Amino acid sequence: MLDDLEAPFALDQEQIHLRATIGITLFPEDGDSTEKLLQKAEQTMTLAKARSRNRYQFYIASVDSEMRRRRELEKDLREALARDQLSLVYQPQISYRDNSVVGVEALLRWAHPERGNIPPDQFIPLAEQNGSIIAIGEWVLDQSCRQLRDWHDQGFTGLRMAVNLSTVQLHHAELPRVVSNLMQIYRLPPRTLELEVTETGLMEDITSAAQHLLSLRRAGALIAIDDFGTGYSSLSYLKSLPLDKMKIDKSFVKDVLDDDDDATIVRAIIQLGKSLGMQVIAEGVETREQEAYILAEGCHEGQGWLYSKPMPAKDVTAFLRQARESVVGEAAG
Repeated sequence: MLDDLEAPFALDQEQIHLRATIGITLFPEDGDSTEKLLQKAEQTMTLAKARSRNRYQFYIASVDSEMRRRRELEKDLREALARDQLSLVYQPQISYRDNSVVGVEALLRWAHPERGNIPPDQFIPLAEQNGSIIAIGEWVLDQSCRQLRDWHDQGFTGLRMAVNLSTVQLHHAELPRVVSNLMQIYRLPPRTLELEVTETGLMEDITSAAQHLLSLRRAGALIAIDDFGTGYSSLSYLKSLPLDKMKIDKSFVKDVLDDDDDATIVRAIIQLGKSLGMQVIAEGVETREQEAYILAEGCHEGQGWLYSKPMPAKDVTAFLRQARESVVGEAAG
């Protein structure tokens, strides 16, 4: 069924791809009535969608406890912002032109009082489903812009702030106004706020996405495509979207030295980005060997544990000062 659905078909001269997520229950093992079987099939499908799209999942007994856990997390997430449980950490981005720190990416963290740190790939999908992502996303944008203003005031005027947008945020009509207001409130120069959107999020509605991205660009933001190469990459959509930057997914960077296919993909993405006039940044750079490869291929920027782990703002400030002093020292030497 999934293979048949995924096969492209023509509609008004356009090639259409469909995807599905399927939850499966078996009679009589999983239920003795239509109602019970459908209920468990829907629970299974919901759980499968939270993990990844375009797959099928059979019901197992642990689905019930997993769904209970998800419902509890969802309830707690609605109150996490008001209870001051959310915070931001920042990971530096390095320019390969002069080894300077040119940006930081804001990363959201949730410290649950009982469950400890909840990974973003668990709570972000929940926030998207229950609608709380809009309020959380606005808080992240406000905190990020406030922090960038603080760093600019400390003399790091060339610094950019990268913030991830969820698909729900991207298609929210008020987002361009929110971005424009924040950039004015915090007196941020144009193109110092970088908004990252995922490839799969863009593909859900290309026409609508293009309009929203244009509005965000007019508000003064840079637009980056995140996790590039993991979705349905297409030259036609790349040309039609107002994109400034391309981010190579860390899954390709990780095995770039050991996997010829990944090396070919990384090389192709860098060349594609450059030919389209985009900046290209590689994420997940962990070794000097990985850095040497992407540098030789012409990648513009890098981000990863080789340079720094994600850190609280005060640690980033110390990192920025140290980086500035080393650059000044090199210039003097």
